[in-house]
Parts: sequence; C-alpha cells; structure tokens
Amino acid sequence: MRAVLAATTLSALLVSLSPAGAAEPSPELTFVPEVDLPLTVVGGAAWAASELAKKGLAPDACRWCAVGPLDASVRDALLWSGNPGTAHDVSNVTVLAVAPVSALGLTAFAAWHDGRTENMAADLLIVTEAMVVAMGLNQLTKYAVGRQRPYAHFENPDVLYCEGAGCARPLPHDDDLSFFSGHSTAAFSLAAASGTVASMRGYRAAPWVWAQGMALAALSGYLRIASDRHYFTDVLTGAALGSAAGVLIPYLFHGPRAGVAGPDTRSFRLSLAPAIGGARAGVAGTF
Repeated sequence: MRAVLAATTLSALLVSLSPAGAAEPSPELTFVPEVDLPLTVVGGAAWAASELAKKGLAPDACRWCAVGPLDASVRDALLWSGNPGTAHDVSNVTVLAVAPVSALGLTAFAAWHDGRTENMAADLLIVTEAMVVAMGLNQLTKYAVGRQRPYAHFENPDVLYCEGAGCARPLPHDDDLSFFSGHSTAAFSLAAASGTVASMRGYRAAPWVWAQGMALAALSGYLRIASDRHYFTDVLTGAALGSAAGVLIPYLFHGPRAGVAGPDTRSFRLSLAPAIGGARAGVAGTF
C-alpha cells in the first residue's frame, strides 16, 4: 500500500513539473447527458439493489465446485496464511476508495493540467458509466455460475472462524459467488476507462492515468487471492472483462466526433483485421 501511495505522489509530481507549453486542442467526444446520465444512475441503482437482494439471488449450493491445479497452486503461493482478513480489508479500501478517487481524480487533473476543465463532467461520467456496465455483467455472471469461493472449498478456519480485531467473516449466502472477481472488475474497468478517456482526449498526463490505475488494479487482484476470496482465474477474468469494458465503452460509444479533431491531434484507435485462424486486434496512438 505504501508503494502505491508513493507512486501516486510521484506520478502527480512528475506531471506537475512537466513543461508548461500550450496543450493541443482536445477532441470533442460523443456525449449525450440525457442518455448517459440516466443509464449510469439506473445501472448503478440496479447493481446496488442486486447486492441488497444477494441472499435471495445467490445459489443455495455451488454449481462450480471443483478447483483446477492452476488455481490451487496460485492460492497456495499467495494466500496470507493466518491473516487473510487483513488482505480482505486492504482490498476493500483499495477498490472502494483509493481506485475510484485515483481514476476520477487523475482524469480530472489531466483535463485541468491541459486547461480543459470544461471536459471534466463528461469525462468522469463516461468513466463511471463504463464501470457500471462492467459491474452489471459481473453480477449477472456471479449469480448464474455459482462458483464456490476458495475459503469455503478449503474450509479455511482463518476466514470462517476468525475472532477478534480484523475478523471479517463472510455471509453464508456469499460462499458461492466467486466467479468472477467484482473487485478486479471494478478496479480494472476504472483504470482502463480513465486511461482510455485521457488518451482519446489527448491529455499529456494520459500515461500517468494509465500507469496509476493499472498498478492499483493489479494490487487489488493480488489482495483478493491473498484474502482467500477469489481464485486466480476469477481475478484474471475480472481483469479481462473490466479492461475490455473500460476501453470499449468509451471508444465505441463516445469516440471523437468526426471532423472535430485535426490530423495532428493526439488520440488512439483500435483496429481489427482478418488473420489466419482468427482475427488480429491492434491499438495505435499516443498514451
């Protein structure tokens, strides 16, 4: 955690000390507040309602109970034996507080740093919208798949029967909602969406937005395994889907308006091309 906080301070310091030359014009993104704001609010409310109704929605028993050798070996290597509750608490702080503040704060800072404060409201709503979409998909998958969490499968006494300060016993109806990690989905969607928006806008601080967000997201994934709440494949899937939503929602639905950005405006683009046995994806631009 100290390393992440130090990286945050260093990133902000390096950006603030960068040359103060005039920023290039920022591309106008496609943004319709009458559509995007209700979608984000309703989606967020639906996710919150599904959390409150978890007892009735969660499966009564695991539908996916087996553990593969990869997940078992990674669990053995990363589990905080004797103190998984601390990892759980730190992961909650990281994902519920530090990651959102970092993603939204650095995105706003990047706009301010380039003198584009008029972009802030749209930028922050687009980032939040991407996270809400990712979390909705995550919640639906959790209830449908019903994978048993590692602490329940291995009957970890440090989680199930812990006592005293730092004890965070899980609720019984949470035992079979392991796939895939909601914490990782949230952290990676925030990181990818904030980085994508900053890159599409051509902000000079975009590299720091990407680096900071991905570092925090990786930390959150590690902590979910260390706390015995998720397997490696849960975290990996959450990282993949969260990152995909974080890139594709801003790019596909909020891409720069045609004819607004000049040929020299910094941005990035995705491309798909046929290849032998499948398709090839590419990313080009300035990050």
